[in-house]
Amino acid sequence: MIYADWMKYIKDDVKLCELVMPGAHNSGSYGMKGIACCQDGTLKEQFEYGIRHFCVRLDTDRKTGKIVFCHGITKGDSLENGMLELRQAMNEHPTEFFILDIREYYPQKFGPINLKYSADPKKVDEILERYICPSENAFTDFDSIGNVTMGDIRASGKRYILLNYREEYAHSVNCPHIFPWEKKVNGMKAFEFVTSTMDFFDKYDTDGLYWFQTQTTPNLGTDVGVTSPRKLDADVRMHFQAMIKTIANTPKYLKRANIISGDFMTEDYFKSREILLLNLKKNNVLPELSDEYLAGLSLGE
Repeated sequence: MIYADWMKYIKDDVKLCELVMPGAHNSGSYGMKGIACCQDGTLKEQFEYGIRHFCVRLDTDRKTGKIVFCHGITKGDSLENGMLELRQAMNEHPTEFFILDIREYYPQKFGPINLKYSADPKKVDEILERYICPSENAFTDFDSIGNVTMGDIRASGKRYILLNYREEYAHSVNCPHIFPWEKKVNGMKAFEFVTSTMDFFDKYDTDGLYWFQTQTTPNLGTDVGVTSPRKLDADVRMHFQAMIKTIANTPKYLKRANIISGDFMTEDYFKSREILLLNLKKNNVLPELSDEYLAGLSLGE
């Protein structure tokens, strides 16, 4: 299987914003309680299943003072453990490049209750530098993310983009990116969702990174209501292949396909395989290695 090293099959002239890469929604939620858990695998395991976009949200554990992953009020593994895992993945897979989308969890309001989350940027910087060394490895030297190619990245020797819309961490960037999400659409039952969410490709556009989310979201006042991400994923998973097929067969959607994320990406190789096959459809794979790429993905069936 090639999932841990799939980027080495990609042409130099492919733009990062045209590359199709699997993403993990709420990457740091592994090990959390059922109502908050969106992933089972650790960051290293996610990496080895082909994930190259990591959605990481942070808070501070009031008891220990440690910076931790969170999903709303639910806290998970420490940022230190997570970054150690990414460091190991970087060391073991030197051809690979990823996007670390990292920030505090956004403020929430439930009636009269306001919830705020905090992670001291200085502490975050210390942990990032200790484990994944942004001063050496973060890719920042570009004018427009829309023009960056895989060849540019490889020539730079850098390993990841540290994406943060406030640029609050050292070597982080706020390059143009969108992640369409609508409470009503993402709160639909599975069959309606996989049809309606395709409209996002028509409604939203960007010259930067396009993060297309394939998971439904539990919320009060929606069709799915409040339930576990695992249950919702089981419902959507039955329609996932049809969703990817629609992207593959619709030229506008295929052109915009870039980061495609979901929940429980390490349950098996199914989601990553379907997503990565789009690189063949987009002619992103080196011709002389296309058969090997296809065969390597097929071993995950």
